[in-house]
Amino acid sequence: MREGTPVCKLGVVLMMLGAMAPGSLASVPQQVSQVQTHADAAELNALAEAGGLKATGAFPFDYQYLAFHGGSPEFVALWAAASVEAGRIRGVFDGGWKYSLSLGLELFRDDSLVVAKTRRTDFVFSRQVADTTRDGFPLQAMVSVPPGEYDYRLVIKDENWPDDRSVNLVQGSLTVPAFDVTGPVVSSIAVASDSSGTFEPAVGVDLQLNAAAIVEKAARPFIYFEVYGLTPGASYRGEIKLSSTWVSRGRGEQFTGPYQPFQMQYRGSVPADPTVPVRAVMRLDTRDAEPGPYEVQVRVTDLETGVRSEIRKAQLKIRPPSTRAAPITEVEVRTDGGSEGR
Repeated sequence: MREGTPVCKLGVVLMMLGAMAPGSLASVPQQVSQVQTHADAAELNALAEAGGLKATGAFPFDYQYLAFHGGSPEFVALWAAASVEAGRIRGVFDGGWKYSLSLGLELFRDDSLVVAKTRRTDFVFSRQVADTTRDGFPLQAMVSVPPGEYDYRLVIKDENWPDDRSVNLVQGSLTVPAFDVTGPVVSSIAVASDSSGTFEPAVGVDLQLNAAAIVEKAARPFIYFEVYGLTPGASYRGEIKLSSTWVSRGRGEQFTGPYQPFQMQYRGSVPADPTVPVRAVMRLDTRDAEPGPYEVQVRVTDLETGVRSEIRKAQLKIRPPSTRAAPITEVEVRTDGGSEGR
């Protein structure tokens, strides 16, 4: 699903939140009791692939899951995010064209409901969204849960239809990874648009989450991630790569672009407070990337101990530029204001 955000340049802008690095936006306080933990790399990377495209039902939507340290080893902050095809949603004129959607997440263990969260978001435009646009309305909700295996039920509802007449859902299973081993680790990687939104994983971070992870070649998307388990007060080195995952289908097609159109290294300082992780908000540089599927890879090295994290991965698809049917720069987002915590 297309959030319609044009693609940008990675590394041109570097903002380290919660770390005393050059170009820092702010020092962001962290409401956690302990972050000297390490998550299972395979589980975190598998979680990045646990979403998908729901192409049937009342309206199609893309969805994904992201995991961050939840404040203690017993809890993980799990975000469910969706991008809903805007042209299939009903608009109602009320001083502007209003589109109202809700996202509900339910997690089950052994057929018993463990946690449920619903969040409603209204999008108000100065003009009606054309029914041909495939830009996505971004939705997300967060729950704090213990690590482990869950069955999930993700429900999206068009609130402008009465009596639940426009509802789509997807069900499946996922593993919420444990953050339980000391050492440097990178959280899930969130891909976000080049504008502010309702994804607020930490104080001072305000992004428009792109659950589809599809961006246009001319866009300027952000990526957001957190780093735990680094030596307090020491320095670290980060590495980011953008690598093509294109493979031939045996039909004579050719890939003419570079397989690794971007890579960068940077250094930063770790907060002295061990309860404060390093948070990074960066921009991707895709000027040299040909349209197609890619993988964002992030790794950090603790320069005090020499220990490197596992490589964290996130999928990203780059598409050619297209004409947007609705000017989403004029959108006003209203949320239900509900708590994002457990």
